[in-house]
Amino acid sequence: MPRSNDPPGDRRLRGRSAPRGVVPPGVRLAVVLAACGAVLAAAGGCAGGGEGGRRGVTIFAASSLTDVFGDIAAAFEDAHPGVDVTLQFAGSSRLATQINAGAPADVFAAADERTAAQVEAHRVTIFARNRLAIVTPPDNPAGVSGLASLTDGDLLLALCASEVPCGALAETVGGPALGAAADTREPNVRGVLTKVLLGEVDAGVVYATDLAATGDAVGGTVIDHPATTAYPLVLLSDNAEAAAFVDFVLSPRAQKLLAAAGFEAP
Repeated sequence: MPRSNDPPGDRRLRGRSAPRGVVPPGVRLAVVLAACGAVLAAAGGCAGGGEGGRRGVTIFAASSLTDVFGDIAAAFEDAHPGVDVTLQFAGSSRLATQINAGAPADVFAAADERTAAQVEAHRVTIFARNRLAIVTPPDNPAGVSGLASLTDGDLLLALCASEVPCGALAETVGGPALGAAADTREPNVRGVLTKVLLGEVDAGVVYATDLAATGDAVGGTVIDHPATTAYPLVLLSDNAEAAAFVDFVLSPRAQKLLAAAGFEAP
């Protein structure tokens, strides 16, 4: 899991430090600890057979999928009795690094194709798309009115780190000036959203799905720009349950859940 300490580069934030990995109430997920690989490597990883003949599949997924993948995992378990899904969420680049270091993941759901290409795959399939949104505190105290206002030197702005898909897309949409205007670069979209929720910044750039999921807790608007990010589903192992999970995410049932969460069709 991502460390809780703020990354270097936070220049001038208000209030207390934002917690990492905030998961909204009602989301059911199991968390894979980093030690899992070291403890279970000799036993073939975290997936596979378990007590009472139960089988498992371990999914590493981008932070922007936290809510909807909890729902998809629950639906998958309902459709596949005896299979347990374990979910780990973090920034896509962090997850790719963990996978390449030997973390026992069966499936990697990344937030862009560039990051997905960093890991060795049995199969890669695009399953959804997303676009960017601006989020502000509900009362929008800085009067943020659109993309151009984010480069105002008096504005406190949070962006994802440039190596993370949401940060790379923000710089594609807003150009170098937007990246230079950031007062803090967070490891994932949840970090950006948390800074806004705590009132530590005037605005942040996240995905449209994050804006939709947060409801009245923040203000904001989807950025009017044609650029989107494609979400690849990467099959990493020959675990039969992992292949079944990939197929399930592409099924009409899971695609309806993704659409309801604000994701666009692949």
